[in-house]
Amino acid sequence: MDDHSDIEIRALRDVIEAIEDRLRRFEAKDGVVLAERSELYATVIYAIIASARASGHYGAGSLARAPLLDEILMGAEPEPWETAMYAVVIDRALTQ
Repeated sequence: MDDHSDIEIRALRDVIEAIEDRLRRFEAKDGVVLAERSELYATVIYAIIASARASGHYGAGSLARAPLLDEILMGAEPEPWETAMYAVVIDRALTQ
């Protein structure tokens, strides 16, 4: 694989692991996940693609440059629309 593919695969793997960790912590507090995990992963990955496109990144390596990744993986300051989008993506699948 080329460097861009490796980077994007690592980034997506890290995102999936972050989502899974958040879901497990939620379930440990007696939360109930309403959606299938595959639906959650697909929704978040789509949000990352949209984030990359909205910031003008297309083609090889574009997913690794998606601003939403910073919020998901590092807690960095995101754009306001990204904060709202990520909250909706995660919260639509969870209930207490």
